[in-house]
Amino acid sequence: MDIQGYILRVILMFLISAPPAYSDQHLLPAPENISVVSINLKHFLHWDPVMAAGNVTYSVQSQGEYESLYMKHYWHDLENCQDISAHQCNVTDEVFASVLYKFRVRSMLGNQQSAWAELEPPFNRKTSLLIPPKVDLQVSGLNLVAQIEDYGPYFNFFVFYWQKGKQDDVKSKKTSSYNISTFLEKAEEGKEYCAKVIAHANPINKNSSSSDTVCIQVKEVKQSGLFTGLLCLFGVVLAFVPMGFAAWKAVTVMRYFCCPDEDIPDVLKESYVGQRMLKNDNSSKETSGEICSVEPHEHMLFQENTSFTVKMQTL
Repeated sequence: MDIQGYILRVILMFLISAPPAYSDQHLLPAPENISVVSINLKHFLHWDPVMAAGNVTYSVQSQGEYESLYMKHYWHDLENCQDISAHQCNVTDEVFASVLYKFRVRSMLGNQQSAWAELEPPFNRKTSLLIPPKVDLQVSGLNLVAQIEDYGPYFNFFVFYWQKGKQDDVKSKKTSSYNISTFLEKAEEGKEYCAKVIAHANPINKNSSSSDTVCIQVKEVKQSGLFTGLLCLFGVVLAFVPMGFAAWKAVTVMRYFCCPDEDIPDVLKESYVGQRMLKNDNSSKETSGEICSVEPHEHMLFQENTSFTVKMQTL
């Protein structure tokens, strides 16, 4: 009986000390060395890969200040960081305020999953490292232009530029990411210009260090003799055009004052006027011919008869 009782006690103790069936899911190691690498307001969560036989995947959750204070420490699943094989996750879109953010990661393999491993300490985007942008000076015609690396919509840039040899006369210009190709000034031929840039992150009110100084030599514009001659000829022609127009206008005005134009009467505009005048002219010539052909004695006789008739009427 003692032996049987001892065996029963051993079996009972084994059953009591054995972990429950669901504890097998925590046999997988949790990720370690969790950290956030943040450069120019781009945030990436990193962790060490878990060494296990099989394809280990990972899931990430986040908790902002709002979830911590007003949603009873609710953890939010990052949509693009669920069941991924990579051991990093882009969390930039999750961080939209300058407050503390918590992140945690767990590993999964088949029906096994590890415990959550949390980032310590929580992340604040104010700690983001700002690296100065690359800048390139260009000359278009005689326009000095600065081409600045695009950092996205949350940045402004301060460009400092000067003519080499005149470092005491440094000029500056502010521009945004919407205008990364910035006109600086009209350049002088044969001169050398230099510039450098500082980036400013608006959400965290923080400046980067200064970029490396870049310089450019402005070439002298050489024009051939033929081109210069044609240019001068074109200028002379352009100068004579307004002069010719002014002379023509003056002649027109003088002619108007000396010989003003009169409207033609409507009767002279009729199509048959010329024919009527010609016909009347011919009729006059025929009548003149007929009068000249009257005999003298008949004409005198006609005058005498006329006088006699008048006298008789008077009596």
